[in-house]
Amino acid sequence: MFALKEFLAPIRIHAVWAAGLAIVWIAAVVSIGGLKIPEGAQGSSGRTDAILFSDLDWSSAGIQARVASYIVDKGLGYETELVDGDTNLLWFALVHGDADVTMEIWLPNQLEEWNEQLALGTIVDAGDSIGENWQGWVIPQYIKEQYPQFVSVFDIPTFYQVFEGPGTSGKARFVGCANGWSCEEVNKVKFRSYEVGEYLHVISPSGQQSLFEDLHEYYRDRKPWIGFLWSPTEPAHSLDLYRLEEPPYSDECWADDMACAYPRNDIRIGVNQRLLTRAPEVFDFLKRWDFPSDAQVQTEAWLSENGADRLDDAALWYLANFQEYWRPYVTEEQAEKVMASVVADAARRVVPLGDVIELR
Repeated sequence: MFALKEFLAPIRIHAVWAAGLAIVWIAAVVSIGGLKIPEGAQGSSGRTDAILFSDLDWSSAGIQARVASYIVDKGLGYETELVDGDTNLLWFALVHGDADVTMEIWLPNQLEEWNEQLALGTIVDAGDSIGENWQGWVIPQYIKEQYPQFVSVFDIPTFYQVFEGPGTSGKARFVGCANGWSCEEVNKVKFRSYEVGEYLHVISPSGQQSLFEDLHEYYRDRKPWIGFLWSPTEPAHSLDLYRLEEPPYSDECWADDMACAYPRNDIRIGVNQRLLTRAPEVFDFLKRWDFPSDAQVQTEAWLSENGADRLDDAALWYLANFQEYWRPYVTEEQAEKVMASVVADAARRVVPLGDVIELR
């Protein structure tokens, strides 16, 4: 999610075979308008006439892709599908036309590739995705209160034993990023630059759900926890956490050894240039898109309470409860079509479309 020249070099070498595997990715297409579809819906070329939305493996991107594709399908009348994968696979899919829309391109994590493809005209910037945000290393506030001198990343060598766990060989149990997320590589550089790698036993969660469940479990039992997190997310808003201090971000630092805070990310919507001629109305819709953090966090809270695998249902819940955020981007007739489908699909799938969830 959240690249480095040494990391990107081998990936660029494999760009050709990655493109050749596009038909494999498309076989993993999972939905039309947020609903399950059978395999084999694609044509012999490995892609369909549908508009393909990248289904990245964290909840905000999953919710956005489902909400946007549902509106495009049910309101604007274009068949849509979701293609799942991690950051790197779906970036190649977008570049090679095996995905049409990616709702979250995290910059500067993908800045070099993003600028390169913008210059080539392969990718077009459709505008903002998520607004205020942060990334960093956190501990629960109850641990901070126990160890008030634990302030910054440079204090890890002093306090790492607080976070020891079974199988960590005396090191701190650090919950990092999932394999395939850009922040996994960023953190590796930070471990070296801050000279803390020898004190950390890094756990790579299987994905966002695994990371969040781990944090919630340790927090519930008031056990020591240290790891990577970002905002806006449900745990960042519902749990009392302390973000470890880092030196202030600068472009020079980030280009050198990344021994500074993560920058505030510029999260963009990227589209393959072919969409502009295939479906200009969809591109215009995406340019008006907004995904407010309060609605995102409350939808993630709904997921947490109702089952983290229910992203399709969460999209219906979002569409029903936050109409003020998406209706302005479509005509009244299109909005009524969307809501008629939401009500019908929610009844069929037994999705409660109740009031928004109160957060602390």
